[in-house]
Amino acid sequence: MQNPTGGPKATGIARDLVIAADQAIYVLSRHWLAVANVLAAIYAGLPVLSPYLKARGLELAGQLIFVAYRVACHQRPERSFFLFGYQMAYCQRDTATYTTVVLAGLAYALLRPRVKPLPLWGAALLVLPLAVDGTGQFFGLWASTWVSRVITGALFGIALVWLVYPRIDEGLAEIRKEIEARFAKAGLPLPGFKRKA
Repeated sequence: MQNPTGGPKATGIARDLVIAADQAIYVLSRHWLAVANVLAAIYAGLPVLSPYLKARGLELAGQLIFVAYRVACHQRPERSFFLFGYQMAYCQRDTATYTTVVLAGLAYALLRPRVKPLPLWGAALLVLPLAVDGTGQFFGLWASTWVSRVITGALFGIALVWLVYPRIDEGLAEIRKEIEARFAKAGLPLPGFKRKA
């Protein structure tokens, strides 16, 4: 396979490793959204699983999840939802944010060809209510409610997906084109495609 820098061709094991790496990158670039949505669903779902496990008598398993999320959330009881009589492992705003990331990711999967990246000013507008609500709460100007935390968290989740996912798609499309060109030049089949006879 030709070295893209114009140097000598890779041979033997080095060539095989380069091909395997390109194949893995190509497959991931085609399926990154499914991977992202599954990971987001796991991250959003575990805090819901925590109170369920505790309610089913699996206190240790539920508590392990709860403790794991301490690094990501303040977990204040007065700002958290309770399920099955137990506190979820993240707060109301995080619940809205990560649930919305999952839902927006699924919506993006359906609308992908028609979605243009959100401009930075648009993302700033969607995040502004969260900044105002959180800042006002922090300085004691008002107490945010579960409704304001859910709305601002959901807007942040939408902004995140709409800002980032289309840009990831654009970048990975370029990478796919480069790999396709290299494989075509070397006469190699792409992963998931049969070599033409």
